[in-house]
Amino acid sequence: MNRRQMIARCIGIGASLATTRASLALPVGRAPARVVFLNPGESVEHDTGRHWQLVSRFMAATAKRFGMELEVLYAERDHLLMLRQAESVAARSEAPDYVVIVNEKLAAPQMLQTLARSPARILLIHNDLTEAQRARTGNERGRIANWIGTITANAERGTFRLMDYLMRVNGSTPASVIGITGDPATPVSAERAAGAQAALARRPEDHIDQLVYGDWSFADGRDKARVLLSRYPDANIIWGANDSMTLGALSAVRERHLSTTVGGVGALSEAVASVIRGELAAIVAGDQFIGACAMVLIHDYHHGADFAQVGGPRQRLDYLKVLHGANAERYYEMTFQDRASLDFSGFSRVLSHRAGAYTFDLDALLNSASKAA
Repeated sequence: MNRRQMIARCIGIGASLATTRASLALPVGRAPARVVFLNPGESVEHDTGRHWQLVSRFMAATAKRFGMELEVLYAERDHLLMLRQAESVAARSEAPDYVVIVNEKLAAPQMLQTLARSPARILLIHNDLTEAQRARTGNERGRIANWIGTITANAERGTFRLMDYLMRVNGSTPASVIGITGDPATPVSAERAAGAQAALARRPEDHIDQLVYGDWSFADGRDKARVLLSRYPDANIIWGANDSMTLGALSAVRERHLSTTVGGVGALSEAVASVIRGELAAIVAGDQFIGACAMVLIHDYHHGADFAQVGGPRQRLDYLKVLHGANAERYYEMTFQDRASLDFSGFSRVLSHRAGAYTFDLDALLNSASKAA
């Protein structure tokens, strides 16, 4: 099997879907949905970590719960390959029902234009369009009629909670902060930085020494932290915008035998384990579940419950959670030790007959998994 087109299929029972649709009317009572996910990440773990593999893993588990069919195409962090994959999917004689895309390296508008030729409905996740991109492309259900929605986690709120916790760990001492965010072309990088800055803005004595961009890798986080710690020897907090860079920054702190408080975003297994060991102060969990959340909304939409009716087509979900101490250990057990499969189907409005907006409460998810274990 081609590494770049590794396919994760979760095939449920039911008749095959029609290859074309006459309109984009809400589908009700159809056979289980067929979904293609254009994953911008790598199919095999490299220096940037397993984030995108985990996104696919939880998507696949949720698809299986619902009896949906999921196909994952990895772009190996090559946005040009991702664009070619979008072309290939748009050209299929038998179109999927839904295509899930990411605005990685700001490539989503071109993918949206390409996939507008397909009868498949399009869902954008994780990285929203920038406001400049929206000015050119339009919004969901506008000029590109089959772009039905956007689902992102509230990265700003998540990083606000992280910085608030790191400052409390730091005690009454004024915060002197080094930040390593992601690449400047990724909208979520700016959102995470904004959250940290908002938390620091509450007291005039707290400040950021310097915020720098990174390439999401361990080596880059370590190297940048080395330089910044030399430049700002009194810095007492470092945060990173993903696990790999955060762990790299922790490595630089430990090389110098410093007591600097280190935390970050992402919650890969090695980062959560580091929190449990008392090395990282905290990590923000939940980003790897964004695909699973998308599958819930697709399932409900496919069965006649349009998510736009409870929060609009542009859904910004506020469920990111700071892990520290005991809750990190419980998260690790439930997520990485396969004691129980995390079941997102309980968040479905169709299955639960629940009214109101989607919550995706991680505590409720972990508690239900703990009871099932």
